[in-house]
Amino acid sequence: MRKALILSAIFMALTQTAVAEESTTTVDNCVIQEVLPGKDMTGAFVTFHHKGPQVNIESAEIPSITTHIELHSMEMKDNVMTMIPLTSPELNEGVREFKKGGDHVMVMSIPEDKMPKVGETHTMTFNFSDGTKASCDAIVKSVDEIMQEAGKAGTADMAHQH
Repeated sequence: MRKALILSAIFMALTQTAVAEESTTTVDNCVIQEVLPGKDMTGAFVTFHHKGPQVNIESAEIPSITTHIELHSMEMKDNVMTMIPLTSPELNEGVREFKKGGDHVMVMSIPEDKMPKVGETHTMTFNFSDGTKASCDAIVKSVDEIMQEAGKAGTADMAHQH
């Protein structure tokens, strides 16, 4: 009986520890845009679902492609959209999207032999200020697919407009 009580107490302690460390943030809709010819960088997009107290997004990782990942925002400067470091890393209760034309993940310095190809999936992991992480399988999509999903004309459509 005593062993059962001790084992029960240990189990409860382990279970409570696991629950305390569980992330309050999940990610989905993870997408990496194909790399344009002649480039060694591309964008990636994600939807965050956060519950609980505010946390900051500290970094992102896609080790199967590169170690050089940056988080960016877009800013209108002299009538031109330009990339700047992420201006607001906070995740508050609710949903936040990183999408084409807005906040996004920049996948940079991609080696020639690790170029992501349309249809592949790569694990994308986000690290938060509370020590938690959230991962997803990001599918590589063509520029046209991403532009269509963003509600913008794709490169093929743009070619017909000229």
